Amino acid sequence: MAGASMKSIKNRIASVNNTKQITNAMYLVASSKLRKAKQAADESSEYFNTMYETIVEISVNTKGVNSEFLKERELKNRCHIIVAGDRGLAGGYNINVFKEAEKYLGVTKDYVITVGKKSYDRYSKMDGVEVIDSIESAEDYSYSDIQRITNKVMEMFLNEEIDEVLFTYTKFNSALSQEAKVIKVLPLVFDTPLEYGGERYKEIQEELDPDIYISEEIIKEREERRRKEDEEAMLLVNKIKAKSVDSRSKVKYLPSPQKVLEFLIPTYISGILNGGIVESYASEQGARRTAMESATDNANEMIQNLELSYNRARQSAVTQEITEISGGVEALK
Repeated sequence: MAGASMKSIKNRIASVNNTKQITNAMYLVASSKLRKAKQAADESSEYFNTMYETIVEISVNTKGVNSEFLKERELKNRCHIIVAGDRGLAGGYNINVFKEAEKYLGVTKDYVITVGKKSYDRYSKMDGVEVIDSIESAEDYSYSDIQRITNKVMEMFLNEEIDEVLFTYTKFNSALSQEAKVIKVLPLVFDTPLEYGGERYKEIQEELDPDIYISEEIIKEREERRRKEDEEAMLLVNKIKAKSVDSRSKVKYLPSPQKVLEFLIPTYISGILNGGIVESYASEQGARRTAMESATDNANEMIQNLELSYNRARQSAVTQEITEISGGVEALK
């Protein structure tokens, strides 16, 4: 029995050690990719911030600018551009993106443009959404892919096939911190908070349904969460307004703000999408690096515990053999 137990423990140690080698290799690969992805994210962020501030200033502060892309319409159809990873084993990276994106699904007719294999796998099979385009990989794509997506959503918006475009990506804060975010790409309206969609809608419908019982405690928790979300949204709006007032009339645009805005909008949208994909890819590598490091540490701990169990089993087997030999000697006397 002891021999069988020792053999199973030894096999288990070998199995865990093989797993550790895989997770450690994935950790090293993710670390290498993260360095390059972080550099790309840092390089794109400055361009993105400058472009964003310019668009905000023109659209909020400049009088007489008339563009279809600045006009809000009754929300009937939404397009969601959702960036997820190409692979799993990245902790909560993919599921956090999906949870954030799906807060806004379910109220209107939803069109989806996916970026990354995991995004396509999820939304191509989901009822109630229509995948109208995709970029296969968040790692290996070209700028022409971004331009194709940009032209598609702009054309659909002008043709009133969609009334709003939301972009879901993961903001790269650091190798240890990533945040799934949703931003409005179209229309270019920066002084109103983003409306919540399916998640809030479903909660409210549940609360209004007399056949569904929801405790007062849960209702209070939901109301408090919604209040905080609304406050955070309004804080962001007020921050944009205050920044816009400070910068008002400091810049003159030639030949006119209208012409500059029309020229910048496609570049702005492409820049937003490219920057978000770059940050998402860096976030994926950071999340995978952290997950694989944790998995390797857990494997080391398991190996230590198994080795301790193996040594105890071996010591028990040795003690039993000595006892049997001693008993045999005594029997021969």
